Amino acid sequence: MEWTLDQLPLRQEAVVLQIEEGGQFGRRMKEMGITEGVHICRKRQAPLGDPSVYMVRGSALAIRNTDAAHILVRPVHISVTGDFTNRRGNR
Repeated sequence: MEWTLDQLPLRQEAVVLQIEEGGQFGRRMKEMGITEGVHICRKRQAPLGDPSVYMVRGSALAIRNTDAAHILVRPVHISVTGDFTNRRGNR
């Protein structure tokens, strides 16, 4: 399954597969640390939906949806097994 970065749900982690090479755009994304193979996570979204805040290499970056639409990603699925209890002991 592949999405563009603007389609990534909140709190979902993904791996960057491809960045559309468009001269300044591709160069700017690489300068911000968004390169092929890097993990990226959509953390927050502005109240009106644009821009969104992404975590990349330990930094928070605000990226407009129009720019995020030019970055192809694959979601990372993490399976967790086991039973969790909170600190109060309630489930």
